[in-house]
Amino acid sequence: MRYCIIIFLIAAATHAALSTRSFTDQQNMGSDPQKLTYSAGIITVDLSAIAGAEVYRAMLYPDRYTNGGYMQTAYCRQNIIITTATGDTLRLMPPRHLMLDVTQAVQAAVGSGTLTLNVRNAAGLGSGNKAIRLDVTCNRAAPAAIGQVTGAAARFQDGDAMITFMEVNPPLTDTAMQCSLMHAAFLNLDAGDIIRYRIYRSTLPLTSEAAVQSAEFVDEILPLSMWDHDFYGINEGYHGCKNFPVPAIRYPVNNLMLPPAGTGIYVNRFKSAGAETAYYLVSHTINGAEDFSSLNQGANATGSVEEAPGKGMVLLRAVQNSIGISGAQGNSTGYYYVRWESSPNANLPGTPHNYLVALPPSSIRSSNFPVALMLHCWGGSMTSGYGWWYRADEGSMLVSTIQNPYDWWTAYHENHGTFKSWNDGTVQPFTQIRTLSFLHDFVKEHYSIDTNRILLAGLSMGGSGASMWGLRSGHIFSHIISWVGVHIARETPGYYGSYSSMFGDTSWHCGYSNEGLIRFGYPAIRPEDNVDVWDYWDNEKWLRDNPKVETPWMSHANGKNDGGIGWPQAWKNTRSLIDTKCPYNFSWGQGGHGERAQLIDGTDRVSGLDFRLNQSLPVFTSCTLDRNLGATPDAADSSGQTNRYFKWDINTVVDEPLQWEMTMWLIGSAPAATCTADLTPRRLQQLMHGPGSTYSWQYLEGATELANGNAVAGSNGIITITGLQISKTQRTIKISCDNCVTGGESRIGGYIPVSLFSIVPNPFNPSTSISFTCDGKQQVRLAVYDLRGQLVRSLKSGIVSGSVNVVWDGRDRHGKGCSTGIYVFYLNSGKRVITQKAILLK
Repeated sequence: MRYCIIIFLIAAATHAALSTRSFTDQQNMGSDPQKLTYSAGIITVDLSAIAGAEVYRAMLYPDRYTNGGYMQTAYCRQNIIITTATGDTLRLMPPRHLMLDVTQAVQAAVGSGTLTLNVRNAAGLGSGNKAIRLDVTCNRAAPAAIGQVTGAAARFQDGDAMITFMEVNPPLTDTAMQCSLMHAAFLNLDAGDIIRYRIYRSTLPLTSEAAVQSAEFVDEILPLSMWDHDFYGINEGYHGCKNFPVPAIRYPVNNLMLPPAGTGIYVNRFKSAGAETAYYLVSHTINGAEDFSSLNQGANATGSVEEAPGKGMVLLRAVQNSIGISGAQGNSTGYYYVRWESSPNANLPGTPHNYLVALPPSSIRSSNFPVALMLHCWGGSMTSGYGWWYRADEGSMLVSTIQNPYDWWTAYHENHGTFKSWNDGTVQPFTQIRTLSFLHDFVKEHYSIDTNRILLAGLSMGGSGASMWGLRSGHIFSHIISWVGVHIARETPGYYGSYSSMFGDTSWHCGYSNEGLIRFGYPAIRPEDNVDVWDYWDNEKWLRDNPKVETPWMSHANGKNDGGIGWPQAWKNTRSLIDTKCPYNFSWGQGGHGERAQLIDGTDRVSGLDFRLNQSLPVFTSCTLDRNLGATPDAADSSGQTNRYFKWDINTVVDEPLQWEMTMWLIGSAPAATCTADLTPRRLQQLMHGPGSTYSWQYLEGATELANGNAVAGSNGIITITGLQISKTQRTIKISCDNCVTGGESRIGGYIPVSLFSIVPNPFNPSTSISFTCDGKQQVRLAVYDLRGQLVRSLKSGIVSGSVNVVWDGRDRHGKGCSTGIYVFYLNSGKRVITQKAILLK
């Protein structure tokens, strides 16, 4: 009996002797106030209150502002360097890198009762106007009881554990209130005691002190985590909630399920490769102090959840009928979603982001939705600030999100909002990664979308993103629409500071990397590639450095008198599009920031042409109807357009290995009946266009040949036919491959493994012999096509050498005799392709 009593007493004592003590340099702050001093480069902490204790974790809060990229952020490129008595340097703790791990140093010092730390580089230490604080979790009782959360629960979905709980004395207790009250509560959070909630995780139930001692510290969050202060946009001076009588918005805890007032929410992304059983604990902290004397499942500890890798939980918050978006058709419906983003979609964990999927009325919905991905302007929201719901009348889906932080839809530094130096790490496209992840991992899986018809559009800041993100995403977007955007980040006179807050100043030469975009088909840029972020987000440089990369058709506009965005950088962008023969149309004028991009055969809102990712298109340059852009930005006409009046038939495009055809004309509003322009086929799907390939071409109006000639693909594989007269009557250009390379290999001055290609007799009936010579063993394929580019018959495939002779008997692959006509013989060896034509006469 005595033995049982002793065990019981020991268990009770142990359960009452685990806490986190907070030692601070301030009066009335922490469990042990004014026990920390910082002077002359030395931090000294009086640990006598816990002398001889067992220490399980210890964290030092430096009390300073987090890092941003503005030049006036004095410590942005510095690390706080603090060393221990043994010379070890303290390390910032993940996941937010806002506190230093002092566990080993405190464990070594607790016996003597004094901790001494040497500050080698202060980097703003103590400048945050709160308190430098040392939080030590140890086997000592809390000096005063701290109230605990209740109702803690966890559930797991799609790679995320959602932990919910009821806050202690929540600042807001009413769900039916104005957003301005919620905003004021956020601003007032730290007016008194610093209240936080710490999340712990273990593979053991967190209802014993032993489990808590070894638990993983997951994160620390603010109160009011159920409230969404981004829903109306993050810039409160415009569409945000600060000055507008709009209701406060809550995050969901399940599909179409909103939490009661006082609920706390945290979402933890599972990081391991295999499945695990996990338990969570939510600890209420006051000025860093914690009290673990009460550990109860369903109160502050959760039950078990089975965790496994996943793409991230997406919850439906609300459904809105008759959604108010410019360009919406009839009773369009909006579906509001939330996903809590973590790496690689965000630089900080558990960050909630809003997404909108808007669908047109069911009467015009497509069975395979084209998508308009919309990027809002400064102060915009999911439903405004980006122009128009494009192609809504054709049944398109609209997808949008709230940009936070304001990185101009490009990228921001991975150390943004932390204490880590911006000399370390890289600028990364987190906003793009999370947006594409939502589109491909959620929208594509839950809705039927046409991935060949995704357009990207935006206004001002959104127009900047449409331009810079869109041009580098020709494998994803079919069309980009940019209203008054920035195209060269370093050259915008009015918004350089905004970019530098995300990139760092140009003199810092911060690197750019994009590993999170690789899975979406982007070329890898890694930290070791040493790509300067300002160089990368420079359209002029990028276009000239990547002339072979296919870009979407870009419809854009800028004001020549837009002093904030800047005209010279817009002019350079368009000049680069022209010089690299990229698809675009451009308009400019004296409307300043009110200029709007005109769409092909339409207005600034409606386009008469549907662009498709899997379809080639014509690029026009040197059109005689273009207004003068001038040799310098100042020399450009005060207003004008380029490529405004062209149109082509997307239903009759021929793009085969040996043939390309396009029917095109001037729209009715063109100021002249004809114009002269150069034509370059781009986004080619099948036509072979390696460097040095040769072609013959015809230009027809109906059956009448207007012109013909020859062309050679340049060093970048680009084919241009000059001086075509284009009229308001439809005319067709036909380009035929004569002697082609499939890509990446120039025949000019190069080695040709297959030669002496001849067809005898020619014309022929009923058969002809095709002869060629191989230099050594070569893998070849010989086939015959008709003039439409359709395969008639494969004649030979395999490894051959020396002289080869193949007879074609004039029959197709089904054994049926072919009709009189011209046939193209296609001989392929590696990247090398040679073609010859022959006539079958019956």
